Amino acid sequence: MMKKIKINILLSFLVMINVCFSQTKKQYAKAKVSYSLKIALDKDLAKHKVLLSSFPKRAIKIATIASEFDFSLVFNETSSMFYLEKKLFSDNRAASLAIILSGYFGRVKQQENDYITENLQENFGKFLVSRLYQKWQLHEETKKIGDYLCFKATTFYTTTNPKGKIFKHNFTAWYTPQIPYKFGPVGYGNLPGLIIELQGEGVTFGVKKIQFYDENEKSKKNRIPRFRRLKRITEEEFEKLAAEDEKRWLKRKN
Repeated sequence: MMKKIKINILLSFLVMINVCFSQTKKQYAKAKVSYSLKIALDKDLAKHKVLLSSFPKRAIKIATIASEFDFSLVFNETSSMFYLEKKLFSDNRAASLAIILSGYFGRVKQQENDYITENLQENFGKFLVSRLYQKWQLHEETKKIGDYLCFKATTFYTTTNPKGKIFKHNFTAWYTPQIPYKFGPVGYGNLPGLIIELQGEGVTFGVKKIQFYDENEKSKKNRIPRFRRLKRITEEEFEKLAAEDEKRWLKRKN
């Protein structure tokens, strides 16, 4: 009996070591994609109306400040990481508003079955949030972007405001099977090729440059960044926490 217990303890210890090793093992990218961001404020969109009325001076700078952003996507065969490159902006407050409009709330790791967002919320906590991929509708329409023949795909998601009104948010992706990796900006992916352009509501991510690395290169420049150690929760758990925080905010406001 004691021998069996010792074997079970040893097996548990080996599993724990393996998990720890897999979490700390460095991963290296096969390619790095640089994305630009373009923002065009639309007075007919509710969120843009609020922005224009609440921050009129900053809002007019958003389109210009967005051109200063450099987003990067690094990936290998199994996963990717999407992140905003660190740099100084000409107007940090306008940059913060532009980042919110872009839909970027922290680094995004894409995997085979889901993607993880690093939601760095200040009010109710900082989390790694596991989310399922979008369901896409594939179209026959194509267009050439740079050297790549791209195919059209569309998707949407809905949000509900505190009054129960539902809003639909549409997105269009242009992906290329010429680069057969299912990744893209801000968590959009799981298509039959890399997303070269992603169009949202007044927001467009577009590829500026693609750099491929040598097959056996393992250096600091192509190392895939890792998440900080944060609690990992599901999207449903995150939305519940966000809803509770919104209720507290509305109570304080009233």
